[in-house]
Amino acid sequence: MALRSKIERSAAVAGVELGADRVRVVVARREDALLRVLGVSQAPLRPGAMTGGLVVDRDAVGRAVASALAVAEAREKATRIIAAIDGDDVRTYHVATTFEREALNEPMSHGEVTRAVQEARAEAERTAREAAVNDATLRGIATVQLRDDVAGLALDGRPLTSLVGFQGRYVEVRTDVSLAPLVLASAASGALESGRRRGTVTSGAYALGRLLAACGLVEAAVLRLGADVTAFAFVRGSRVVSTRAFGLGRDAFLARLERVERDAAVWARCVVSPLPGLDGLLPARWHFVGVPEELVALPRALGDAVAEQRGGEVETEALRPALASRVLAQDALHADDLVALGAAALAAHLS
Repeated sequence: MALRSKIERSAAVAGVELGADRVRVVVARREDALLRVLGVSQAPLRPGAMTGGLVVDRDAVGRAVASALAVAEAREKATRIIAAIDGDDVRTYHVATTFEREALNEPMSHGEVTRAVQEARAEAERTAREAAVNDATLRGIATVQLRDDVAGLALDGRPLTSLVGFQGRYVEVRTDVSLAPLVLASAASGALESGRRRGTVTSGAYALGRLLAACGLVEAAVLRLGADVTAFAFVRGSRVVSTRAFGLGRDAFLARLERVERDAAVWARCVVSPLPGLDGLLPARWHFVGVPEELVALPRALGDAVAEQRGGEVETEALRPALASRVLAQDALHADDLVALGAAALAAHLS
């Protein structure tokens, strides 16, 4: 009789999305290559407590974080927390670093892999800093590093989950580094501390794109229309290659529905405007979340704008939680929970 191998379970972690209208929390743990959701919750925020990714009322946001975590942690308390924010000046830089090995015929050891990852992270951090210095919109703004995440490993061009024990010449480490203005980062961290918790901060657009890429999304754009911000990520080759956020969200459009067709065209031009470091055409497939029926003009206008650029058909559709195929949840997840879920996946090292 065959014996079942023991499932490797990680400690519980939490992803916290800090949005303009509410805080969303997902508590989960990794089980082998899957992510099991242990709890989901949300807490509303008063208008103005958060705006454009900036925590304005730390105490109010902190209370909402504590309230949502208390419900989501009913089964198990999170040992690690990552908060997700989106704002105009949040940046994520994607760097691939390649090393040539000397001992070609020797299998890679844990120590060699660890050194390669450390050196790649240092190189990615330098590259991100230089890019931020040359970014005109960040000039004169004090920025800090939010996180650095290993986004992929490869040996002689072969993507691998782990390099240990493999032989080859060229090692590639892909690293994603997120930066944000000091005021945004410190305010988000302060809100967690006000809720008597500690954690790191990442880009919400990056967390969402990274989750779907880890679940098999190969090439597409994922766009979230928040209450006060539009944020999106491009996935290419099963990796997040670019993100953007700008301060125009759902509430602004709902406040002037009589002009939604005209506003949608302007919004679509903002989305398709050139992104630094993104080569080639925009994706032909776009997944949306946070777009109510009253604002269907937005994805329609964006589809037209992207089709004009690509010279071909474009597919736009609502983001379905089922796309997060490596996630196990007892209760049905809503698409709006996927940013917090993506942050939890980062905390659980789902790759």
